[in-house]
Amino acid sequence: MADMLSIGSNAANTYKTALDVTSHNVANVGTEGYSRQRAEISSNTAGIIGPIYNGGGSSVDTVLRIQAGYIQTQLNSSNASVQRYDQQLQLSKQVEGVIASNDEGIQEFMQRFFDSMQNLANNPTSDTSRQMLLEESGNLESHIGNLNAVLVDTEKQVNTQVTNLVGEVNDRLQTIHAINKEVTRSLDTGAQPPNDLLDQRDQAILELSGYIDIKTFPQSDGRIDIHTANGQLPLLSDNTITPLKADLSPYTNDNRMEVYMNIGGTDHVISNRISGGQLGGVLDFRSNMLDQAQNDLGLTLNGLVSSVNWQHYQGWDLNGDPGQEFFAPLQVNGALGADTNVGSEDGSNISVSFNPNATVSEPPYTNNVSAVTPPTNLDDQPQTYGEKEGYLNTALSAVGEFVAREYIIKSDGNNPASFSFYDYKTGEDISGTAVEVPANSGRFQLDGLEFDLSTIRASGTTGAGDSFLVKPHQAMLDQFETMVQDTNELATRGQSSIEATVDNDGDGTIEPLEDRIPGPAAYGDNVNMANLANLQSKSLLFSDGSGQPTETLLGGYSKMASNAGMYVRGTEIQLTAQTNVYDQMMNQRESISGVSLDEEAANLMRFQQAYEASAQIIATSQSIFQTLLGAVRG
Repeated sequence: MADMLSIGSNAANTYKTALDVTSHNVANVGTEGYSRQRAEISSNTAGIIGPIYNGGGSSVDTVLRIQAGYIQTQLNSSNASVQRYDQQLQLSKQVEGVIASNDEGIQEFMQRFFDSMQNLANNPTSDTSRQMLLEESGNLESHIGNLNAVLVDTEKQVNTQVTNLVGEVNDRLQTIHAINKEVTRSLDTGAQPPNDLLDQRDQAILELSGYIDIKTFPQSDGRIDIHTANGQLPLLSDNTITPLKADLSPYTNDNRMEVYMNIGGTDHVISNRISGGQLGGVLDFRSNMLDQAQNDLGLTLNGLVSSVNWQHYQGWDLNGDPGQEFFAPLQVNGALGADTNVGSEDGSNISVSFNPNATVSEPPYTNNVSAVTPPTNLDDQPQTYGEKEGYLNTALSAVGEFVAREYIIKSDGNNPASFSFYDYKTGEDISGTAVEVPANSGRFQLDGLEFDLSTIRASGTTGAGDSFLVKPHQAMLDQFETMVQDTNELATRGQSSIEATVDNDGDGTIEPLEDRIPGPAAYGDNVNMANLANLQSKSLLFSDGSGQPTETLLGGYSKMASNAGMYVRGTEIQLTAQTNVYDQMMNQRESISGVSLDEEAANLMRFQQAYEASAQIIATSQSIFQTLLGAVRG
């Protein structure tokens, strides 16, 4: 009878536990990240009474957590991708609406600017047409300023987001670290896994994957190590957190927040190694859309400024003076700080400008033309029309060499120093295309621009490995300004036909065109303004392998807008694809780990009946035992 009582008691305890587990499942049907649990019931070891094996009833071995680790890993990965592309899409659409729209955008303002040039070419003495050109130039300048302000605000927004997201990553790491400790402690003190703690940890890891790409590595003691950068950088390892830090770029004047990790006792920038989560999305947007859009737009503006200035320089104004700079030319004074700075040079002595004719030797000018400060950095007008036209052709050729990129300049630390040039985004060594002219001068022609390193080359203030960042095309967004304010200074007139009758060298013959002294054409001449207006349709940008430009200025803007649009479209496609993968993974997880109320209701009824039957076994055992006692007493 004792065996019957034991079996009934064990069964009652077993099904009481099963009812508790089922009730816990039902109570957590709405708990995010909860995995359903199941009481694992097994038969107890049978007892032997003589030659007979007597059943020992049942008991609960463990409460099993129904969960597939490989699905959770895939869920973390797909969640990191979804959050990345969702963040990219939000930011890129915001910028696309400002940059890529042609509704009252830069393209329309540029078109109106060139239209006003054409109107002035049609009526070169009209004060109204002259004033209209300056007004349209001012409107373009104002629009560029407004657009640049929006882009600067977006940069500040990105800086704030990087800081906040780094904080979120560190907070999640602290949570997971604390749960890791509890899981390890629980497993050390008992055989039953801490199922609810494991669910909480999986949910915390899933939330972490929404901020940064991660890989997880389960350990034998129950804890989980977490790495980022495709598993190469530890965030949580050996129960030690390696927190991220948001701080200014090593190029401090760049004013952008980067993500740092302490590796080997030194802080290293790891921004370019983060590829997932909201943080990866923000960093990708900044690098591949915001920066690229600024460089593309700045390149187009540099093309506009340089070509208009040099064509304007070819003409003469109503006062009979040579054309001055129409726009403020590119002039970058100082790099955006120094990285790995060994020497005392901070980059402030680096200068970048558009100076395509820097190698042209200055002839001994003998004409009496008024001295000017043209965009060649020469001190006077060329002696002949041919020289002047040659300067224009050289300048327009250099415009075609512009590349929408940022530059890293590294010093070897020698005295005098040698320099290497790199593409900041790709790391490509582009030193082979940099030409130092004159030789050993420290002045380099690269991508149509002049990098003047002569001061720091001669000073010996750089150390080996010193690195400087320069963003010349982005600088134009801040510098774009109309210089001509007086309508009489608009150089509408071309070269003088009167000067063509002069015998310059006294040999008794009239000089050919290329050797004639430049001078103003007649009052009312429109040749130079017509040439300025024709810049609209002239291919100036993005020279091909043969050195022939392939895009107009408006085409350059369209290319920038197209690049922005393609980034948005590509992000939308990726977001849709990754969302589908995430939903599929989540559905698969729910099919395995999710709580089904129908199933749990059936289990409640089944276990309740079993519990009641177990109680009946106990009652029957007691009744029989009382009957035997009564018989013995009687």
